[in-house]
Amino acid sequence: MFRKAIINGFILTIMFISCLNAFGASGDGGDAVAFLKNGVGVRPISMGKAFVAIADDASAGYWNPSGLAKLSDPQFSFMYSNPMNYNVLGSGGVKDIGYHTVSAAYPTHYGSVGLNFAYLSVGDIQVVEDASGPTGETFQDKEMGFILSYANSITEQVKLGLNLKYIQQDLFGQKGSGVGMDIGALYEPMYNLMIGIMAQDLIKPSITLKDESYAPPRKLTLGMSYKLLDDRILLAAGMDKAGGRSAKFHLGAEGHPVKDFAIRGGYTSDTGEISAGIGFRISIIQLDYGFGLLSVGSTHRVSLTMTLY
Repeated sequence: MFRKAIINGFILTIMFISCLNAFGASGDGGDAVAFLKNGVGVRPISMGKAFVAIADDASAGYWNPSGLAKLSDPQFSFMYSNPMNYNVLGSGGVKDIGYHTVSAAYPTHYGSVGLNFAYLSVGDIQVVEDASGPTGETFQDKEMGFILSYANSITEQVKLGLNLKYIQQDLFGQKGSGVGMDIGALYEPMYNLMIGIMAQDLIKPSITLKDESYAPPRKLTLGMSYKLLDDRILLAAGMDKAGGRSAKFHLGAEGHPVKDFAIRGGYTSDTGEISAGIGFRISIIQLDYGFGLLSVGSTHRVSLTMTLY
């Protein structure tokens, strides 16, 4: 057993070094497809986005595709959220912000497949040409992303996953799209301890709008999770580093005081959001509610998840 753990650790170390080499050579790619930073799924977001070493539900493809290999049953999930309206112009500002996601996972004898869809819409953005203020004109921003995932177990302790994603943006009548790729891995060196790694945008989804191309920086995410008290408490921590940017940190926890009921909390330094939430299961249905608090306002999130046992 110890020898297998050493071999598995060596595999993950080689992947980690390879990723560091790739990220060390990348520069700051800007904030293209920034809407995906909102996350997928109420449960992971409520846990401070510290999900790279958990990734055990239908949203796994977004957080770490290798986590799909942990699922034993098909799962479908929908999240609805209405983020805070940023009153950036004093009067009017940006209104009608909606961010919604759909996730699905299906395990097979040949590995697990998953699909995540995220959609952001912002309506009535006011046009400002100079210091005189809004011109009275408005426009919309619509962004969506499809993430197709595949994962399989390499050994009992190591799981690997791959994402192919398609991103599209429609801004002020201009449309652009791009294709990207992520890879992820999970390693379980001992019972209840999980280590996760996610290399995001190894192939960048570059989007061209008005003859200018925008691409996100490559990002590496590392994390650990640990279960205790007979799996009634789950603790998680993560760190991500994008090319040319400072490291961001994520902390989260989930507790089950009674069966089929969960309490969650977390913090993420990428946006400074303090999050909390609850969830309860009734047969094959799970309902989750999450609340996020930022200095500029708050966000409410709800989701419905169905597991087909």
